[in-house]
Amino acid sequence: MRPLDTTPERPKQAAPAGTAHAHSIPIRGALLPYVSALTAVELDAAGPRALSVAPHESLVLSVTLGRGAGGIEQKGRHGELTRLTGIREWTGRFAGAGDCITLFALLTPLGLVHLLDSPPLASVPRIRARLDQLLDRRLTRQLESDIACADTLDGKLHAFAAWLETRASVQRQQSPGALRAGRAAMSVCASPAEPMETLAAAQHVSRRQLERDFAQWIGTSPRHLARVARLQSVSRKAQSGAASLADIAADVGFADQAHMSHAVQQLTGLTPRRFVRAGRSPLAAAFRHATAGGTVYL
Repeated sequence: MRPLDTTPERPKQAAPAGTAHAHSIPIRGALLPYVSALTAVELDAAGPRALSVAPHESLVLSVTLGRGAGGIEQKGRHGELTRLTGIREWTGRFAGAGDCITLFALLTPLGLVHLLDSPPLASVPRIRARLDQLLDRRLTRQLESDIACADTLDGKLHAFAAWLETRASVQRQQSPGALRAGRAAMSVCASPAEPMETLAAAQHVSRRQLERDFAQWIGTSPRHLARVARLQSVSRKAQSGAASLADIAADVGFADQAHMSHAVQQLTGLTPRRFVRAGRSPLAAAFRHATAGGTVYL
């Protein structure tokens, strides 16, 4: 079964860079296990712009609206503006929508399971799947309406958070396999060096069964998620400025700095030094701030 397709979409022509206004709100209460960051970005420049996105351990729920009075209809049909992006296989370039406001909720693996009713990601072969094809469109229409009615980026983010909190409070029957995969994926994100056998034993299944659960419900393998979690650990430790790259390699669990360099280059095409220094744009800085030093946009 196939995970979310992370084939990069290359823009035909990028628009001139414009101003990006970004805002984040803290994650509190019922959302703490399920959402790692909530960020909104308003782009002043019209037209698409080229973006590079690094693999990271979040599943991204995004809502894109136009900046005008009829913002909902400017970017597509009402109910079809909310998208889900899975764990990326590599750094990709694509054309982000210009002259828009986009809200991002970075979901944890458990957030995917609990907030979105355990969508089987193996059956969604797109890099940005429309959420109305996974949930009832009435839900996405309500979310988009609530966001559009708020006047400020802060208000729009709080409307997004309120929708997610409502989802978190709903009692529902979850697939046992999805719950296993979600719990194990949380462990991988926290401890990327954890042996697969240990992860499987904690969920009382075989290693092969856990790998099948990951493919079906997380849309990637435990091994790849561990690689991505290590990559983001390199970024967060480097942003703190408290350790050398050699020390970071040891802290994150690489055999040595050369091993870390090879792993970072495989996922991003950059050396570790270039990777941790990338992302000076306002958009990249907003995500770095929201993710405690993680690198989402390069």
